[in-house]
Order: sequence, then C-alpha cells, then structure tokens
Amino acid sequence: MEACRIVVVGSGNVATHLARGLHAAGARILQVCSRNAAHASRLASEVGAEAITDLHSVNPGADVCLISTVDGAVADVAATLPPMKGIVAHTSGSVPMDALRCASDRVGVMYPLQTFSRDRRLDLSSVPFFNEASDDATLARLDALAGMISRSVHHADSGTRPFLHVAGVLGCNFPNYLLLCASRVLARGGYNLDVLRPLLEETVAKAFEFGPEASQTGPARRGDSATIERHASMLPDAQAEIYRMLSQAITDHYSRNEQD
Repeated sequence: MEACRIVVVGSGNVATHLARGLHAAGARILQVCSRNAAHASRLASEVGAEAITDLHSVNPGADVCLISTVDGAVADVAATLPPMKGIVAHTSGSVPMDALRCASDRVGVMYPLQTFSRDRRLDLSSVPFFNEASDDATLARLDALAGMISRSVHHADSGTRPFLHVAGVLGCNFPNYLLLCASRVLARGGYNLDVLRPLLEETVAKAFEFGPEASQTGPARRGDSATIERHASMLPDAQAEIYRMLSQAITDHYSRNEQD
C-alpha cells in the first residue's frame, strides 16, 4: 500500500511530535509549512520533507493536510490554502471542525490529549487521539492515521471535544503553574522541586485509584483555617490570593457534600 502523503502546517510542539511520529511509522511527509523558515527547515530535515513558508505553495494533491498551529490561526490557515483534493484536518481541542470547510470537501480533527514540548521525546503510542470527520470514510482514514502512532484512538465531535480541552487545562496547565509556585517557595527554604516528587506521584496514583474526591487531603479538606492563613501569609500577594481561593473552593465542596 502506498504511504499516506502528508503536509504538516506548523512547526511547533504538536506539529513536531506528530510529524516525527508519522514519519517513523511509514507516512510520507511531503512538506512542512511554517512562517518561521528556520523551524520549518529543521523539522523538514528530520522527516525528509520540503520546507516552505507560503501556504499558497502547499501541495494540493496531498492525501492529508494536517494543520497544527495555534488555535487562533487555524481558520485563517484553512482559508489561505489552495483548494485541497485530500483531507484537511486540524489538531486543536477547541476549534470547531467547521472552521476547515472552506479548504476541502473532506475535513476532520485529530486531537491528541497530551502536553508536548518540542525537544522532549514522547511515546505517542499511549497518547489518546480524539477524532472527528465530515463523513465516515474520512473518519476511517483519520482513525487509521492516528492508529499508525497510537493504540488509543477515540471519537469526539466539536460539541464534546472542548470538554476534553478544558479538563486538560484544569488537570495539566494549572497544576504545572502551581508547581512553579511551589518551586519558588521551596527555593526560599533552600530546597529544590525534587523533594516533592514522591508526594506528587502518590497524589496522582491515589487520584486514579480512588478518585480525586476521595483522595483529597490537606488543611482545606480539614477546614483548618489557621494553617491556611499562615500559609497564605508566607506567599506573594498574587499566590496568596490563589491559595485562599482554592482552599475556599475545597472547603466549600466538602462542606456541601457532608451536609447532603
């Protein structure tokens, strides 16, 4: 069977991992298109593709054009592409599939629910992909494409996919910022972030074993207002506000549940 011919639009974190993974799995990356010529050239050289910076130069005969840019650019990219004969899909969790309708008769979404960093290697085989498409044949093609690199392929339409995206922010991006805050508190005491690793690993393990509601501990769960205020007084104003707000949310949640 002839290898799937793919154009990747974008050269950032997600585009880099998907292009590498698909290339390693046997897909043929025809072009990497990015406004940043250096980034396009670097990624294209890794996957044996042509580097381009002009969307009008995208090969219209590609089997799949995969738009992997910042969310706000997806619609503009789709509107600028030449008329595409194959599938045009994006990788965003928050952009509706209909944003691509102007680019092709066959459109879809291939959304990987994962955090990506360009220079950190990642095993894509366990990353869940949530796909959507304009028709059954296109969906089957995108499922097969995602299945080349992942064992976890699912479906989510433009109405339900944003719930995955919001949950990802709540469960990944916000805790990561809180770890940055924690690292700065630790540094003031002469410690580094590594001392929290066992605590974090046990927290995540318990959340998935027993559920996060049953696993909650700490001063807010106990309603220990004296400790909460002592901790908040140790923090810069912005972090103290976050600490108090999250503590109040935890206290309120368990107070309501215990009254029910």
